[in-house]
Amino acid sequence: MKNFILFAFFFVVVACEDQYKVIHRYARPYYLVKDYPIYLDPSQILVDIQIKSSINPESAFKITSNKKYIFVGEKMKGIHVYEKKDDYHADPLCFIACLYLKAFEVADNLLYCNNFVDLLVIDVENPLLAKIKHREVSYFNDNNKNNHFPVSYGDGKTYFIIGTKQVVLTGTETNDRPPPDFSEYDKLYWNLKTMQIPDSLLTNKPCAGFVNMEDTILTFGYTSLSRCSYASGHFEITPTAFGFSHYSFVPLSDLLYKNGTLFFFWENRYFGIYNSDVSGGPAGTVLFDVVPLIHQEKAFVTLTDFYIALSYADGVDFSPTLGATSLINVNDTILALSNQLTLYRCSIQNNNRTIVQIKSYPAISGLTMMRHDDVLTVVTRQGIRFYDISDLNQIIQR
Repeated sequence: MKNFILFAFFFVVVACEDQYKVIHRYARPYYLVKDYPIYLDPSQILVDIQIKSSINPESAFKITSNKKYIFVGEKMKGIHVYEKKDDYHADPLCFIACLYLKAFEVADNLLYCNNFVDLLVIDVENPLLAKIKHREVSYFNDNNKNNHFPVSYGDGKTYFIIGTKQVVLTGTETNDRPPPDFSEYDKLYWNLKTMQIPDSLLTNKPCAGFVNMEDTILTFGYTSLSRCSYASGHFEITPTAFGFSHYSFVPLSDLLYKNGTLFFFWENRYFGIYNSDVSGGPAGTVLFDVVPLIHQEKAFVTLTDFYIALSYADGVDFSPTLGATSLINVNDTILALSNQLTLYRCSIQNNNRTIVQIKSYPAISGLTMMRHDDVLTVVTRQGIRFYDISDLNQIIQR
């Protein structure tokens, strides 16, 4: 009897173990992922410019001018145009609506700007009659190399893949419950289209930039740099490296030309200087602007989201500042614009760097600014203001 009980117990244990193996033999977790492309239909984005009545700037990012007009750029919207009356007066003239504007420059009577991924050359001899003289299709998309929007075609249209919608399936697979497929989601998401550019693309790809370097227009993409011109009635593009041997594999995020110096911005963290062995800049912060000192070779003042800094050789001197967006050098006195205009004195003696706040003008504030001789032009949300800066101790509005 005792042996029978032991045999029965052994049989039950083995049977349970075998049943356990059968039930769980094919039980294993699954994690399935599939990305569905989101297609941008640019038919309502890559369009002709429109000339509209003047409006006040809301978020101006740049101001420049030619002999007759002042141009103020507003990202994603277009360009405000003011007609000069004299050095200290200009009247609102019109607004050139150009969708997805991220960069622009003017040379003589030609306005260079981007319209999403296209490059436009606009005749602004008379801005009220402005028209596109040339459209270089997909210019910034093609020149961004590994940082561009993949292109898809269908229905006789061109679509840009601007993102993806990801579907994740998780669960447990068994012998009688296989993992699901994506057939239902394939029907639902096979052709996701939009005509709305996401706000996240305001600062993301594709890069698009212009700079006027002594009447030579430079354009840059993510890892590209070119001269472009509209001479003799046709558009020309000339790739160039400007002797900057390592720029080609470093992502460019901006390009500036200040006081005879061409600055390259890399991923908003570092800058390099054309035709110089100096490169540097603060890491881990957003770099808004940079200007060279006039009386000190290879010395630069940089503006970040937290401070203004004087860089020279292997050292940096800092001064806290919040909210400033642009710098101007007036004989090595640096003007920084934010909710007030602040003046800094910069000096270097025996490798000792100092940057000291010397004066502020709480009544002068704005979005961006430019200088021409002794005239400071400031863009505000109410328009533009002119100031006489011939005496920095007594800056007055004209």
